[in-house]
Amino acid sequence: MTENTETSAEATEAYVSDQLAVKTWSVIARDLHEGGSIVMLHKAWDSRHQELIIFPSYAGQDPDAIKPDTWMIWRHELKPPKEGHTRIQDYAEIVETIPIQSAGALAAMDREHALTGVEAARRFHLGESGLVGLVLRVYQLPRTYKFKNVAENEGDALFVPLPFDVDFEGALPAVDDDDFERRRAALKASLS
Repeated sequence: MTENTETSAEATEAYVSDQLAVKTWSVIARDLHEGGSIVMLHKAWDSRHQELIIFPSYAGQDPDAIKPDTWMIWRHELKPPKEGHTRIQDYAEIVETIPIQSAGALAAMDREHALTGVEAARRFHLGESGLVGLVLRVYQLPRTYKFKNVAENEGDALFVPLPFDVDFEGALPAVDDDDFERRRAALKASLS
């Protein structure tokens, strides 16, 4: 896999991509990259967005909020690289947006996201806007994009302005078509 290196501080002044980059804890980003999950939980998602670039974030990651089997496998993702950058490796198409109306719906999604039940419930009850399950078709990019000075983007903002465009051509699905459709059908059945 090749790497395209961009310098965020220099390139931001000249160019800002209109592609949507969404911050996600790096452990969850890695789990999505490897096909461990197909759902990401978000508060009040704007349904106009149908694809996103997964931007691994290291700030605020809480191992107690991530399922033990997930963070044990990807625990090396809990600490940011010493070089102070992150690597963009995936983009995702939002196949379905499922509003979560009850704890029962949240429980039905449990097998397909990386958060503990306690953390998912906390997010469900947090604030006024509703929690949604984004069913994602994740694609591994043919090359990684190094985003330098990641600490500049570790605040509360959900989106990160990219100083470059990410090329999706040649990306491969993290989960093969049959497995994805089987998991999606099982998720929908458990919600009915």
